[in-house]
Amino acid sequence: MKKTYDDLKNALDMKRLRIHSSGRMAGRVFVQFIALFLHSQIQKILREKKLSGRYSPKLLLGELESLTRIHYTGTYNDIITEVSKGSA
Repeated sequence: MKKTYDDLKNALDMKRLRIHSSGRMAGRVFVQFIALFLHSQIQKILREKKLSGRYSPKLLLGELESLTRIHYTGTYNDIITEVSKGSA
């Protein structure tokens, strides 16, 4: 539980809310909750696949950000670009 709280404060940047209305605060807390859930799931998968020593959730998302899906109309299949050799 302490590690999760640390992730929420540091990795997901929720040190201060800096919000003055209760509606916006509720929205920010909800978005942070979803982000914390996704962060925890990524960490769990990295541990299960024994990749936690090689990747952090932030590093993994950075790698995935460079992927692109190319869609062709007609009978061609979609193409997903590959991760560069230097980062794999």
